[in-house]
Amino acid sequence: MTEQVAESIVECIIECREKGIKDDKLIVDELMTKFDGNEDDFYWAIEMMNTGGFRASIMSSGNPYPKSNIKIEDNPILKIAFKKYWIHLKGEDHFIKNYEKKKKWRNIF
Repeated sequence: MTEQVAESIVECIIECREKGIKDDKLIVDELMTKFDGNEDDFYWAIEMMNTGGFRASIMSSGNPYPKSNIKIEDNPILKIAFKKYWIHLKGEDHFIKNYEKKKKWRNIF
């Protein structure tokens, strides 16, 4: 299930690019629309995208976009998505307390 969510995130980002949507916030809005009602799984997948293994697989793929799933330039999309979904799920106070000061979400990639 979670692998399917991660794949869907990647597919949605690629679809947005193919449609000519380049603004990070607009792409995240598309993601939020696509995953409406499935926020917990979406948030989990975004959190897992902050793992070293995921980053290493991107950097070592050597495939130019769009052959690789997701590239380092997707960092702003993932950061915005992480923040928006975290606030959506837990509230802004909880986000600020647990992430903003630690800047954990800013360290994706």
